[in-house]
Amino acid sequence: MSGQGSEEMFCLSEMEEDALKEFFNMGLGMAAASLSQMVNNEVLLSLPQLKVVPYEEATKMLVANEEEKLVAIRQNFTGELTGTALLIFPGAESLELVRTLLNEQMPLEVLMELEQETLQDVGNVVLNAFLESFTQMMSIQFEFEAAEFLKGSSSFLLDISSHLAAQRQSLMSDESGNDERAFVLMMDFKTHDEEQTQHTLSGFVVLLFSQYSMEILKRELKVILATL
Repeated sequence: MSGQGSEEMFCLSEMEEDALKEFFNMGLGMAAASLSQMVNNEVLLSLPQLKVVPYEEATKMLVANEEEKLVAIRQNFTGELTGTALLIFPGAESLELVRTLLNEQMPLEVLMELEQETLQDVGNVVLNAFLESFTQMMSIQFEFEAAEFLKGSSSFLLDISSHLAAQRQSLMSDESGNDERAFVLMMDFKTHDEEQTQHTLSGFVVLLFSQYSMEILKRELKVILATL
């Protein structure tokens, strides 16, 4: 019975989803401009899908096989909203993204050497854009921690215990949370090579919130929608 109540409490209405998408897309526009300047090549970012789901369901959305290796940039944030943001790509897609962003043909071993540094730069730009979207649309403040590079399965990357461990003091009061939820945002990267051939790669931004943070988020969304 309580599980059903939690399901109702944390489902976003269509208007709330639309409001979040609008702010996220504004952030993505800024991120695309920054990435284009960084790699001296046009980068377009789009957000075709936004879902709020339990952690377990989120792991299944990322890949068909939960043991498939993924690459992620993780950035924790603390303050009035506390949680974790991840930019996630399938392992092969991450190398292809590095290749297309750098717009150069190079041996695989060189790409692998550049993978972590390049993806951390991309992750910093994209995740900061998403997180700053919250501060722009709501009367809440929080701080970003340094981004880190991770590799592993979807269940490993979304393991709540590792994120709790990364910010134990901030999330201590929420450790009971069986109601932890994840925002799963499918995101497309589009770039052009020297022959103007368009390349499209899909990745995910996953925002992990505790129950307490979700309640704050719902409250702030209601305030925003009431003023429209």
